[in-house]
Amino acid sequence: FGTGSPAIYSTANISVSNAILNANNSEAVVVEGENSVTLTDCDVTGNMTGTYNDDEENIHNVMIYQSMSGDAEEGTAGFTMTGGSLTAKAGDMFYVTNTSCTIDLSQVALTLANDKLFTIEGNSSSRGWGSEGANGGKVICNTTKQALKGAITVDDISSLDLNMSENTTFEGTINTDGDAGEVNITMDSSSTWTLTGDSYITSFDGDLANVITGEYTL
Repeated sequence: FGTGSPAIYSTANISVSNAILNANNSEAVVVEGENSVTLTDCDVTGNMTGTYNDDEENIHNVMIYQSMSGDAEEGTAGFTMTGGSLTAKAGDMFYVTNTSCTIDLSQVALTLANDKLFTIEGNSSSRGWGSEGANGGKVICNTTKQALKGAITVDDISSLDLNMSENTTFEGTINTDGDAGEVNITMDSSSTWTLTGDSYITSFDGDLANVITGEYTL
């Protein structure tokens, strides 16, 4: 139950239903390469207590990446969760680097360890995860009937398409410092985004009346 022992480490297509999954000293879930994890009505908890060999990569709860080690084919990864709960006791809720992925969330109770919902960025390549400066993450995130909260960060070599539908709510920020990769937001008429700070995006498809800016700027 030490560092590097997530509840699920996927180098295949894994589906789990009606389970309680705990990682005491590691990420909750890791998906590598062209593989996927599908969770239905599961309660999942991670508690990453340190980085590997003090390499200074960030702490996270669900990690989606390509290690380039040969364990997994390169391609689009998948993470799908319906119902249940996903709890981070440390670090970012989702960390995506050096890969493309699709994340689908519906009616998942998310408990963050800090304010960081998504970190989508390149890495130092010190562990061989692609080439520094060209190893960002590319994410398509589809949410239905989902409550989201926290900060989303997408660096300048990464991208995010966030699609919110069926009464999805988001209370948080995107790239508050303005130094951003490509971020495209699509919201249906039933969904809302409440800003908790200034946010910067590339494009918006929806009704701006559903973006509650308050004192902040989009």
